[in-house]
Amino acid sequence: MLTLLNRIFVSSFYTKNAGTFLVIILLAFGFLSAVEHKALITAALGSPLVLAIVFGLWGLYLLKTVSFIWQELTAPEHLFFQTFWLIPTPTRLLLWVAVQTAMLLPILAYAQWMIQIAYQYQRWDSLSAIVIINLLYIGIGSLAADYRLRHPNPNAWHLPHVSLKLPYEFFFPTYWLRQEPLSLVLTKVFSGLLLAGVCRLYPTDDYDQRLLLIGLLLAILGHAQVGGQVSAFEQKYLLSLPNLPMSRIQRFGRYALMYGFLWLPELVILLHNCPVGIPLDYIIWLWLTGLGALLLLHSLAYGHEINPERWLSGVFASFIGGLLAIMFGLPVGAWLVLVWTGALGYWSWSFALREMTP
Repeated sequence: MLTLLNRIFVSSFYTKNAGTFLVIILLAFGFLSAVEHKALITAALGSPLVLAIVFGLWGLYLLKTVSFIWQELTAPEHLFFQTFWLIPTPTRLLLWVAVQTAMLLPILAYAQWMIQIAYQYQRWDSLSAIVIINLLYIGIGSLAADYRLRHPNPNAWHLPHVSLKLPYEFFFPTYWLRQEPLSLVLTKVFSGLLLAGVCRLYPTDDYDQRLLLIGLLLAILGHAQVGGQVSAFEQKYLLSLPNLPMSRIQRFGRYALMYGFLWLPELVILLHNCPVGIPLDYIIWLWLTGLGALLLLHSLAYGHEINPERWLSGVFASFIGGLLAIMFGLPVGAWLVLVWTGALGYWSWSFALREMTP
């Protein structure tokens, strides 16, 4: 029976939220080293307020697991689980405890690390609180799952539901995270690790700022497919968008905000790993250059039927041409002007051409 429960609830939970977990891991462990995590944990162990915030975040994760179990229990394909309540209560609760423990495994793993540090510093009060909270969360999750099993009417009681009105600029990022998480994670992991690696490599090289430009070029080309994805998303879900009364500049500004949000993690990575001797304003110009390049790729791909082979050939040619220009010393200011002028110019021309096409 436990194998069936794990397959329906535990495996499905981790599979459906794989993209979210990978993004969280990237944000948590991509920007913070083990030493910084240990320092953060030490601060939490010594501050009841910080520790309470950690417990609150764990509680949000608990609500997500409970909500998932409730949703699966009321799904039509799982209605046969209504007979599960015929199992004796102690056995049934033990099964739910096993399921809930497996679903809370990320929290329990991090809690174990905190317990080890608390034991090392002899913070018995914080250690006890962590153990009690984790046992309490497992118990609450198990009882909540059993409650839904015994009260299958979904109208009886609902978990708090927060409804947020997303602006247009967040439509595609939200869709990308929920529907194509693997594509999102691979794109951002490649770009982030590449920029971080180039920043770490910088002190050992003599190419001065050109090495950062090469890393930026590769990170941008790693996003070469995003423009086509945005175009396909809008053609499928936002069919009325071309008919809205917006000028080409207003539309371009909305895309600039959207890509700015998608490109924001790279700014954090660049600032966090900024090499010694590189001024802050250069990092900002570098990031803005990347944003303009993304908008140029978007303008080239948007609304067109693209041959994948020709597109890849164009990407490769762009890399060779960009690499040669960087090696011959084209500065970041020139790149900034070129990509933004190209993005605005091509977008205006292609938008005017689409308006003329019946």
